[in-house]
Amino acid sequence: MLLLLIFWIAPAHGPTNIMVYISICSLLGSFTVPSTKGIGLAAQDIFHNNPSSQRALYLCLVLLAVLGCSIIIQFRYINKALECFDSSVFGAIYYVVFTSLVLLASAILFREWSNVGVVDFLGMACGFTTVSIGIVLIQVFKEFNFNIGDLNKPNMKTD
Repeated sequence: MLLLLIFWIAPAHGPTNIMVYISICSLLGSFTVPSTKGIGLAAQDIFHNNPSSQRALYLCLVLLAVLGCSIIIQFRYINKALECFDSSVFGAIYYVVFTSLVLLASAILFREWSNVGVVDFLGMACGFTTVSIGIVLIQVFKEFNFNIGDLNKPNMKTD
């Protein structure tokens, strides 16, 4: 999916559709965050001199390479997006999509959601939804000038 977006869809539709660049950056983020977590887990084995520390070292090096490549490509497409689109709109949509894909990738790779009950899941989903809506509203309305005094003024239209 990422290769399709980068090589075919982004050159044709990237400058006109904000979701192309957001999708690329968010999918890369879903590699970046789990790679960082994997490096931390592999580092524990490396420094304990276990028999598996040699494999952990190779895993750590591969994850460092994935992390470096994904960060560089992610910065490139963030800059392209910010050249074409308003930063407040990009930031709000990017936050929501990035966080959603990172949570999904972590859930799949590390099975973090296997011990979560229904009530805890609903609480986390409501919290994520509230934060996402708040971020979007803050970014969309940050240049909106409004104060309480404006409510009391009569609305007079002159023709």
